[in-house]
Amino acid sequence: MAGAPLIDQRLYDACWKERFLGPPTRYPEHYEMSSLLADAPRLGRPLLLTHGMADDNVSVANTLRLSDALLAAGKPHEVLPLSGMAHAAPTDDTFARLLGHQLEFLRRHLAVRPATVPCQA
Repeated sequence: MAGAPLIDQRLYDACWKERFLGPPTRYPEHYEMSSLLADAPRLGRPLLLTHGMADDNVSVANTLRLSDALLAAGKPHEVLPLSGMAHAAPTDDTFARLLGHQLEFLRRHLAVRPATVPCQA
């Protein structure tokens, strides 16, 4: 599961990134190397992406671009847009429902199947 994933540093509005990556116009290769989009075809299990649509910290374009790359690679994933939510988790009952949704996703995709027991003759 990934909540508000930062996929492309160019879509993140924070000045500190340039301290480590340099200006994007001068060092575009640093931004390409830090992007997760090229890794989308290597996804091994289904992925649940959640993102607050009112997130002013990490642009929802990050989630949409990752979803697009996963779809193009034929990788199973789900996107749960959280209408009206910002970057922080809600503090009301919605948080409990979100956790329940995540738990159900894990149960569906990571469930361990019981081992088969050979018949005793």
